[in-house]
Amino acid sequence: MTNTVLEQSIEGTDETRQAKNERIAFRTTTRFRQQLDRAVALSGRSRTDFITAALADKVEDELRHHHYLELSEWDMKALLDAIENPPPPNEAMLRGIDRWRKHFHPSK
Repeated sequence: MTNTVLEQSIEGTDETRQAKNERIAFRTTTRFRQQLDRAVALSGRSRTDFITAALADKVEDELRHHHYLELSEWDMKALLDAIENPPPPNEAMLRGIDRWRKHFHPSK
C-alpha cells in the first residue's frame, strides 16, 4: 500500500482505523454533483470514501510532482553540458576513486 497523507499522520496505523475529525466542505455545480453521484454509485463506495480516495490520489501526485527537482532551461543545459563534458578529476575525486577501487576491487 502506498503512503497517503492520512497514513503518514499516525505511523503504523491503518488508514481506515484513524479518527477522522477534519471536515472539508466545498460548493460545486449541479452538473458536477450529478456526475459525482453517478461515479459514486458505479464505484459502490460512499460519497465520502470516493471523494477522499480521489483527493488522496491527487494530493500524492501533486506532492510527488513538486518533490522532484525542477530546472530552468538554462539549468538543464548546464547540467547536460556538465554530464557530456565533465571537468578533469581533482585530487579529492581521485582519492575517492582510489578508495572505491580498494573497497570494491581489492585485487586491482
